[in-house]
Amino acid sequence: MLKIKRSVLVEPTPEELALAFAELHSDEQVKFFNTLAKDIDTWDKPFCFQLQAITDDPDLSPAARQVMQAIGEYAENDAQ
Repeated sequence: MLKIKRSVLVEPTPEELALAFAELHSDEQVKFFNTLAKDIDTWDKPFCFQLQAITDDPDLSPAARQVMQAIGEYAENDAQ
């Protein structure tokens, strides 16, 4: 029997990543943010540079900005 192993590299789009995140249960979303928090330390620049680049981007919609704000507000309120 002939067996062939193939590898395929698939790079999901930002839209696909967002939809996948939205489909995660809350415990899985927690793991996502925990992993992101650990990975940030390996980035070339501090996280604030990425946040500034996102908020300065003219393509960021008002609805997306509200989502970002809501995440920050919920996180801030819960920490108190």
